[in-house]
Amino acid sequence: MTSEIKIVSFLPATLDTRESASRLTNLIKEELGTSKKIELDFQSVLFMSRSFADQFHKEVSRLENIDLVINNADFGIVEMLNSVAKTQTQRNPVNTNYKVLSFDNLSKLTDFSYAW
Repeated sequence: MTSEIKIVSFLPATLDTRESASRLTNLIKEELGTSKKIELDFQSVLFMSRSFADQFHKEVSRLENIDLVINNADFGIVEMLNSVAKTQTQRNPVNTNYKVLSFDNLSKLTDFSYAW
C-alpha cells in the first residue's frame, strides 16, 4: 500500500528551515506504520533551501525499509536534493588512540626512525 503526503497541506510553500524538514520526516515516520512506500507530493512548493534539503536528507537516510517517491517537484527542488545527496557522506569515526613514544636521547630516535 502507498501513502501520499501533500507537502503544502502541512508545510509552507517555501521549505526553508531545518525544523520544517524534521516535521516532514516525522510525518513520514507516522506513515511508515501503515505503508513502506511513501509518495511526497511537492505540487505548489515554490522553494527548498539547502538547509532544509540537508536536514531532510540526513533524517530520511536514517530510516530503514522505506521506498520514497518524489512527485510534482520543480527542477530546482530535485536539483537541490541531488546536490545535497552528493555532498553528504558517512563520517568515519576518528581514531583517538595514539601511540606515544619517548626517547632518552637523539640516537635512540634515529635508530627507531631508520628501523622502518
